[in-house]
Amino acid sequence: MLDLLIKSALLPEKGYPVDVGISRGIIVDVSEHIKEEAKYTIRAEGKVLFPSFANMHTHISMSLLRGLGADLPLMDWLQKVIWVLEGEFISPEFVRDGALIGVAEAIRSGTTLFMDMYFFEEAVAEVAERAGIRAGLGFGILDFPTRVAKSPKEYLQRARGFIKAFKNHELLFPVVCPHAVYTCSPDTFRRSFELASEEDVYLHTHTAETQSEIEACLEKFQKRPVEHLHAMGVLSQKTLMAHVVWTTEEERELIRESGAKVLHCPESNLKLASGIAPVSDYLKRGIHVCLGTDGPASNDNLDMLEEMSLMTKLQKGTNLDASAMDARTALRIATEEGFRAVGIKAGRIEVGYEADLILLDVQKPHLQPLYEPISQLVYSAKSSDIDTVICKGKVLMEKGELKTLDQEEVLSVAKRWKERIRDFLKSKIFT
Repeated sequence: MLDLLIKSALLPEKGYPVDVGISRGIIVDVSEHIKEEAKYTIRAEGKVLFPSFANMHTHISMSLLRGLGADLPLMDWLQKVIWVLEGEFISPEFVRDGALIGVAEAIRSGTTLFMDMYFFEEAVAEVAERAGIRAGLGFGILDFPTRVAKSPKEYLQRARGFIKAFKNHELLFPVVCPHAVYTCSPDTFRRSFELASEEDVYLHTHTAETQSEIEACLEKFQKRPVEHLHAMGVLSQKTLMAHVVWTTEEERELIRESGAKVLHCPESNLKLASGIAPVSDYLKRGIHVCLGTDGPASNDNLDMLEEMSLMTKLQKGTNLDASAMDARTALRIATEEGFRAVGIKAGRIEVGYEADLILLDVQKPHLQPLYEPISQLVYSAKSSDIDTVICKGKVLMEKGELKTLDQEEVLSVAKRWKERIRDFLKSKIFT
């Protein structure tokens, strides 16, 4: 008996409705008529089946800071607003409640894997496990003290303990997260990489996000950020680099040769005026590119559909070439390439792949007439069109209703934190 059966979903690659059978989280049958019985059946007439999204770079608990410090460049936004608020409020409770809001939003917009970097990631793990969503988790490692740790040595000790605690979870996996070249010394980076290598986990960092970062890195180390990472020996197939907006020809070749992955965050890079990453060039070189939203305080949402559409259009516009990125490539980057970057066999609707899936309700005026489901997903759909979300065979949302989280609780938590943070802001001079 199947665990889950999806009946009569339109599969874009085939152009006609199919049934999809799922057992133990794996797709075991994709055919026109599956006769085998199932413990649970989803009727999918009028809906299109796609892989779910992998949001490969975010700070999900920053949902509690959404909208604050708008219209500021990155370093002003960080130093004058975000770090001030985090200094006041960061705690396991803050991180857990922010993750609750963020994970609910992520599921509603079709995401079943997110890569997170923040503080007190144990609290994010608690929410992710409750929700039944995949997550790669690691708290930011820094050279300066926070409420998490007082020194690089203490951050690394905590990272080691976190890895030991979460290494064998089914849907969660630990990651080592040195924050960036402007917040971590070469020694901190090397020790982080040594820890990641020793434990065979991924290293996740911010890289070459802004021009000011490039200039500061050149002044301090006489190298650009990617060159600096290469010189320190921390570029590898298990290195995940967020942003990667400003790179030279030589740096792009270093990325390609090392097998490091680029985690592209176009909307955050636009909002913070960081620039537009040359993603179409990265793809031509054979660099592995994934898609992320960045945190919901710098984006200001976790909507991967929106992110995917923007990514595609930016590459067309900046290259003055409508073929610079097509819809199929964009969908692959937002789905399969994210899962594949961290060794998860998902992101495709094929027998043997893990069942991370979404159903899109296309019975909407803005999606009709439906000629090309993939291009219309990328260019026409909204996250509110997502009807059902499945993570490794488990239904997280059906008919627009969250199944593993309580939306009323989510809204209540958001209201409570809004009052606390608003009161604090009123007591301060900055806005």
